[in-house]
Amino acid sequence: MFSPGLALLEVTMRDALFIGEILASVTHEMQNVLAIIKESGALAEDILHLNGPPPMKHGDKLTVALGNIGQQTGRGRNLMFMLNGFAHAAEDFPEVSDLCRCGRQICTLAERKIMLAECLLEAALPEKPVRVRGNALLLMQAIYAALQAMLAVTAKKGTLHVSLEPLAASGNDSAHLVIRSDNTTGQPDTASPAALVAELGGTFRHTHGAMVLHFPSATEGA
Repeated sequence: MFSPGLALLEVTMRDALFIGEILASVTHEMQNVLAIIKESGALAEDILHLNGPPPMKHGDKLTVALGNIGQQTGRGRNLMFMLNGFAHAAEDFPEVSDLCRCGRQICTLAERKIMLAECLLEAALPEKPVRVRGNALLLMQAIYAALQAMLAVTAKKGTLHVSLEPLAASGNDSAHLVIRSDNTTGQPDTASPAALVAELGGTFRHTHGAMVLHFPSATEGA
């Protein structure tokens, strides 16, 4: 029997895979473009260092300009690297994902929106993988929804902190991702992040100024 809901789900997954494939290819190439720009700027900077600023009006400002090019291309390459990982998440449908990697990627990609709200984002997530059940795309959606909800009630100049809560007293390897605001102005709307965490088989709780996202570990219940 034809199911409109199932058909819509299949189209959504197909479209996500297509978008992810294109994004993955283009962001990989953009990393190469930015690498060439950075290397060319570094070469010009080395030549100026050896020969001194050229005898021209405001020639001394070239060193500053080249330094800015190096800094911004480095930032651009990091953004492209994270966006490339995000694009690959569309094809990452296995039931195990690295919570720390997904958290770092979505925090980097969400940083501009947080800066536009005149707030800061500080993410302290270890490099060591923390493997949880659920595909990466849904996992990142859950983290992003929680960031959005906390940002909506964070005062200007406030800071959002993202970290892992100590895995104690749970009797297993469960992971707890904590998103905390240091200056809240009200109660956040928790409906979206709570629903996404539940879809992943996890639990969600909100305490004053913080959201705690619990994701079952890859070995939990195995």
